[in-house]
Amino acid sequence: MPSHELPFGRILPAGFFARPSDKVARELIGKVLWRRGVGGGRLTEVEAYLPKDDPACHAARGMTKRNAPMFGPAGHIYVYRSYGVHILLNLVCDEESVGSAVLIRSFEPMGDTDRLRCNRGEIATAKALSCGPGRVGQALALYMGLNSLSLGETSGVYIIDDGESPPVRCTTRIGISQGGELPLRYLMAGSGYLSGQGRTNGGGR
Repeated sequence: MPSHELPFGRILPAGFFARPSDKVARELIGKVLWRRGVGGGRLTEVEAYLPKDDPACHAARGMTKRNAPMFGPAGHIYVYRSYGVHILLNLVCDEESVGSAVLIRSFEPMGDTDRLRCNRGEIATAKALSCGPGRVGQALALYMGLNSLSLGETSGVYIIDDGESPPVRCTTRIGISQGGELPLRYLMAGSGYLSGQGRTNGGGR
């Protein structure tokens, strides 16, 4: 499908995200992430970040200027720059003022991938396009101006349910120095489009 066309299916409403982030994360697997004019694909890997007892959550110590979008309405976007380089995409969950989100880690490209490849540079394999949160941000040409915008027409970023319901596996999160023991990473079982294949936890975030 051309990148300017949305995939067939139901655009998920804000109410879908107005629940605890671990429940939302599990149900996001298999949904389609799409950026208008760029493209996207089927979500294969996400991580939930909880408002309580989760030291890896940016909202764990309360609201700051940086994390304020996490305390906003469900179904909005929270993006931030990781290590000063990569822009990471998070979807705000739960009730307003709670402070939780789901980090998008990987998707399997769908349709025309020309724009994704252009944004990522000369990449040999489809997997290398969008496996890992930094690659997701680069492939979709995300930018800080999307921060706090709602999913849908306002941002041009959509989550679409096209009826697929793949099996989901739950593991511990990766790439964090605290809270790595919590089973809050959700994967599409059997997918080849995952970051950190075979890893559980490591490294600081």
